[in-house]
Amino acid sequence: MHLPQVFLIFYMKRAVLFIAAIVGTSSLFAQTPTKEAMNSFALYTSKREFSELEKARRNIDEAYKSRKDSLTYRNNLIRALVYSSLAFADSTRKLKYQKDPIDEAVSSINRLKSPKQNYEHEPEIKFIRKQLAKAWLIKANRAANNLNYIQAYHSYLSVDSLDQNNFLVKYNIAVLSEKLGLIPQAIRYYEYLIKDKQRSQPDYYLALSNLYETVRNNSKSLEVLQEGRKVFPGNRDILFKEINIYIDNGSYASVEKLIGDALNLAPDNVSLNYAAGFAYDAMGKKSKAEEFYENVISLEQNSYEGHYALGLLYLDSYLKENDDKNRNLSRKHLLRAGDINPNSVNVLKSLVVLYSHSGNTTELQKVNNKLKQFIFN
Repeated sequence: MHLPQVFLIFYMKRAVLFIAAIVGTSSLFAQTPTKEAMNSFALYTSKREFSELEKARRNIDEAYKSRKDSLTYRNNLIRALVYSSLAFADSTRKLKYQKDPIDEAVSSINRLKSPKQNYEHEPEIKFIRKQLAKAWLIKANRAANNLNYIQAYHSYLSVDSLDQNNFLVKYNIAVLSEKLGLIPQAIRYYEYLIKDKQRSQPDYYLALSNLYETVRNNSKSLEVLQEGRKVFPGNRDILFKEINIYIDNGSYASVEKLIGDALNLAPDNVSLNYAAGFAYDAMGKKSKAEEFYENVISLEQNSYEGHYALGLLYLDSYLKENDDKNRNLSRKHLLRAGDINPNSVNVLKSLVVLYSHSGNTTELQKVNNKLKQFIFN
C-alpha cells in the first residue's frame, strides 16, 4: 500500500526537521551513514515501521566503526536513540546483536559528556531514558514471571534509576528486597511507599512493621502500625497486629483501649476474643476475662486454649477463696482441655495443684503417674 504524496512530503519534512535538530548541519541531504541513520530513525518515529529502525541501526553501525567515531557526540546521541528504541521495540530480540541493545544504548548515552550539548538535546536524552526504562521493565517482568527474583530485582532497580516516579516498580523492588533478605533496602522502599497516602495500601504498613520486627526495632514497628491505623482506621489486620504487639509487650491497658474497636470489626473472631480475655486476665479483671474466655468456647467448643484459660482462671479463684464452685469449674475445664489435648503437660501440672489443694489424693496419684510418663519419656 502506497501513501499519498502529501503524506510522504509531511513525513519527510518531519524527518528533515528531526535530523536538523540533532545533527546540526546545513548539508542535510549529504549521504553519510550518520545522516542516513538519522533520516531512517526520523521516519521510524513518524511511521512506526520497524524496517526503518533496522535501517537506522545498519547505518549508525556503519558510522561507528573507528575510535574517533565512538567519541563523536552526535554519533553517540543517534546510536543511543536507535539502540534504546530497539531495546524496547525488539523486546524478543528477533534481530541478532553482538551486544544487547540495552548495553549498546547505555554505553553511548554514558559518552554524552558535554553539559552544553546535553542541555540542547534534553528532549532526545529524555526519550532515550524512557525507552530504556520500558525495555528494562519488560525484562524485569519477564524475570519475575519466571521466578528469577535476582534478575528481576536488578532489572527493576534499573527501571527505578531511569523512572523514579514509577510507584509500582518501587513496590516490586520492596517485595523482592524482602524476599531476597535485603532488609534495609526493603525498609527504605516501603518507607517511600507509605509516604504516598493516595496510593499506599494497608499491606505496605504491615510488611514494613514486620521488617522492623525482623531487625528488632519494636518501637518503630509499633509506630508504623499506629500511623497505618490513622490512614486506614477500618483495617482489621493493622489493628489486630497492633493489639498483638501490646499483648507481647504486656501493655494490657493499651489492649483494653483498642479491643472494643477490634471486636466491632470481628465479633466472632476466636483469636481476638481470646486475646481480650488474656489481657483482662493479666489486668486482674476476672469477670471480663471470664466473659471473653466463655466467648471463645461458645465460638469454638473444642478450643483447648479457651478451656485451659478458664480452668486456670477458676483455679486461681479457688486457691484464693477455697470455694466449691470455683473448684468444680476449674476441674471441669481443665479436664476438658486435657481431653482435647491429652499430651498437655501444663494441664496435668494444673490438675496436680487443684487436687493437692482439695486433698483429693486418689485423683492426685493418677495425675502424677501420668505426668511421670511425659517427664521420663
